[in-house]
Amino acid sequence: MSFIDDNQYLLAWLIYFFAAVGCCLFWWKVTSFIKNVGWRDLLRGVALVVLFTPWYAGESTEFYAPAIVVLLMDLLLEGAKSGMKGGVALLFALFAMLLILTIRQLRRHRSRS
Repeated sequence: MSFIDDNQYLLAWLIYFFAAVGCCLFWWKVTSFIKNVGWRDLLRGVALVVLFTPWYAGESTEFYAPAIVVLLMDLLLEGAKSGMKGGVALLFALFAMLLILTIRQLRRHRSRS
């Protein structure tokens, strides 16, 4: 029992990681029917960003949580005015994902021409 007590944080992240991978596999199967590569990649990228972007949990920089959870907890507990730390992290991650997808789409377009 002391192994679980000593490693709760790591075990929680492992469980979350495997659940998120399962969600991504399901989402990949659902989005495989979309014929437009750009829209399909965008939907898959948004799912990856939302599920796998970590951010600081609370005031401590020692522990992390998924940024979407941090954002929702900030909105629920502190209101929209004060805590948007998880939202900023998600916006930066979404911007990076959009930049990568844009570069990828431009490379595809150049290779076809």
